[in-house]
Amino acid sequence: MENVHETECRSWISSKLKPSDILNKYKDEVTKLKTVQMASESSLRSNHIRRMIEIEDDETFKELEMAMDIENLTVKGEANPMQISSTDGNYGIGIPRFWETKIPDECKDLLKTLHLQDKWLKTCKDETKYQSKRRKMLFEENDNWFQAQPKIHKVTDPRLNERSNLYCIRVYRPVKHLIQGSTSHREMSYTQEIWMLGNNTLDQLRDTITCPVNNNIIGKVQVDTIRKRAPRADDVYTSGFFYINGCFYNDSRSADNIDYSQVITDWAEQGNRGLGPFTKGAMEKTKFDDLEIQVGYPYLYTHQGNHEHLIVFTDVRLVSVEDPQAENKYPLVRSVGIQFSRCCMVCQVDTATWVTENNSRLPENPFFFCTRCYKQFNFKKNGEKETDFTEYRFMDVNSV
Repeated sequence: MENVHETECRSWISSKLKPSDILNKYKDEVTKLKTVQMASESSLRSNHIRRMIEIEDDETFKELEMAMDIENLTVKGEANPMQISSTDGNYGIGIPRFWETKIPDECKDLLKTLHLQDKWLKTCKDETKYQSKRRKMLFEENDNWFQAQPKIHKVTDPRLNERSNLYCIRVYRPVKHLIQGSTSHREMSYTQEIWMLGNNTLDQLRDTITCPVNNNIIGKVQVDTIRKRAPRADDVYTSGFFYINGCFYNDSRSADNIDYSQVITDWAEQGNRGLGPFTKGAMEKTKFDDLEIQVGYPYLYTHQGNHEHLIVFTDVRLVSVEDPQAENKYPLVRSVGIQFSRCCMVCQVDTATWVTENNSRLPENPFFFCTRCYKQFNFKKNGEKETDFTEYRFMDVNSV
């Protein structure tokens, strides 16, 4: 994977590091400087700061306070701050992410950034495709992350706050190449952003990842009955692995699980492919603090045989006062990405719930139906099929 991604050409990918070692040293330094164990922005007083920076002279400290006053940065007539931040956790539907400030006419020709912003606002006023294109370039490509902002706790946990390591992980949908040999591709979109503590294990991350493939019904009976629930893929095929920095972390919680990585390691050892050596581990025994990672690097999660997701560590830091202060809140699904449902190919209104194959009455194979169209098109009044075909229940990406 290193040869494919060319990390030296991608500035957002860090070098290999063990975050727990770095953060543990940082925590020790913070502990030395912190004069109050449970100090926060609201509880920290001037005398605490004075002791931290070791200034004894009163006049010198007052001059420093005046020089560092944030109001010194205020300029008359300046634009409103872009990102809205509320200490009361005032987030959600109907709360704007940004304050809008009108661009003065005299500034449009003086500053290139304002000129381009004004041009973009005029261009995208009636063209939603331009808004969508620009949104995909942002880290927060939708409003879900902002609207899911947890409320800031009034009381912090000294055992967790600034003591535990926090790993921010984004899970991406599988890449689907539609045309053989084509360089065109779909924009990568994440499905979940998950926050893990350093003492969480990889199997907890796996259990938090949601994927519609896990809900596929196995067997001939493709419906649930009152007495019995039809078996799902996740109930039958429980094997899977994470591939992180040359190590396959397999799920070995069940004795029936298969080592998916074995066929890969066997293939890599055959011939002179220049791959490996690879190591193996158990995901249920591996804590995040045990990992050596590269921030920004795409790693692999495989389940259900060959269903692949990319996972990326987007940030590693200490738990802060703005994060949930209870250890049982983690793993935390911080936000979810925008995912478009598969509509019925007949009515183009309802979400598809059935898919058919080898149906001679249809122009496409496979063909997706909602429940009503599936029954009305494929079955006679007496319940018999109009023609022979194979049908499966379809679990939409937004149904999980």
